[in-house]
Amino acid sequence: MSLSDTQRIEILISLGCGGKKTRTQKQVCEIYCKYPERRISQSTVSRIENKFHEFGNVTDIPKSGRKRILDDEQKLDILLDIQDNPHKPTRQVAADNDLAQRFREEGINTLIAEDDADLLIVQTAIEKC
Repeated sequence: MSLSDTQRIEILISLGCGGKKTRTQKQVCEIYCKYPERRISQSTVSRIENKFHEFGNVTDIPKSGRKRILDDEQKLDILLDIQDNPHKPTRQVAADNDLAQRFREEGINTLIAEDDADLLIVQTAIEKC
């Protein structure tokens, strides 16, 4: 798991960034116990400090790659639809949620299952979105 922007800013404050540096990276690692379930390494502190000096902020830069087709709310709608009516045909679930059109727009080919694997197909599609 990555650190939140707030946690990264707290690390910078602990270092004394922006003014005179008051602590070493190692000292910050040792005193950073507000989030004990997330131990931080000296390299983490170093990366945060370097990012701040290079870009002027600590926010993650968006990564490249294919964008998600469905947001979390749309995924939940589909799962609830299946849960409410588990015998509803996959094609109907797809039609109700415009999945075929979304997949076509993203260049994703869909396949028709030979067996009764409708639920597995929809779940797999949702996981990949």
